[in-house]
Amino acid sequence: MGRSSTAALTAATLLAAVLPAVLPAAAPRAFADPGPATALAAESAAPAARTITQQPGHPAIMYPGRAVTVAAYCPAGTKPTGGGAIVQSDPQSAVFIKESAPVDENLWRVRAYNASDEVQTLHPRVVCSSETTLTTHAGPVSPLRPGESDDPSVAGCGGGQYVAGGGFEAGEFTYASQSVFDDDRRWTARAKNTGSTPSSVRAFVVCSAFAPTLRSVRMELRPGAVGTVSVDCPAGQVPTGGGVDGSLDTLLNSSGPTDTGWTVRATNTAVVPLGVVYASVVCSTP
Repeated sequence: MGRSSTAALTAATLLAAVLPAVLPAAAPRAFADPGPATALAAESAAPAARTITQQPGHPAIMYPGRAVTVAAYCPAGTKPTGGGAIVQSDPQSAVFIKESAPVDENLWRVRAYNASDEVQTLHPRVVCSSETTLTTHAGPVSPLRPGESDDPSVAGCGGGQYVAGGGFEAGEFTYASQSVFDDDRRWTARAKNTGSTPSSVRAFVVCSAFAPTLRSVRMELRPGAVGTVSVDCPAGQVPTGGGVDGSLDTLLNSSGPTDTGWTVRATNTAVVPLGVVYASVVCSTP
């Protein structure tokens, strides 16, 4: 999609440390009763029913100038489709996310760095689905030179599957400005290397047999400003995944599911340009 921490975060702090075919009118047989065999085949091709739930993980205390890792686990018989973490202590805190991704069959992991001078608390959460056909795919590792932020990684779903959620992982002192669906079959991750050595970013996509509803809400950020934006699913649907889509210098502070959608907080670390950030959500009917 290509639409790309606090004012206390200085450049020195950053450097230190994503049609049905039209049938001809003369083809009345297309509307005939398909018969038992055809109807049975169509039924077996439909996605099986599933449940979608959310599970919190254990929070972690983040001391100033330190990185932490948190995780949330799905119950037996379910797999993660999306997840993230929210900073509870200070909504304006300079906490930056360098990983939010599925790690194995039942785990969603988040890694973050506290660039502020205050103790913060990070709360992880994961969306879990009992769908048996879920698959996870990793995109290529995109290298990033110091200060670089414009080389994304893209992960795609195979034929017959759709985006259910996605995430990213990045190197040290490398923080997401984008982790979001491109369309209903691809997930893109982009990050900024704020360190002094080479780094990288990699996208992950979780794919489902269920076609999703995709929604985004836009917010503008002045230079140095921190903002929170949320997006909701349509009535009767629940979030399976979500993320952020921001300007190159708009870095992710937190991102995670709510009962009805997705919430993102980000900081425009640019000195001059107006920043733009989108909260985006993948929705589905349970």
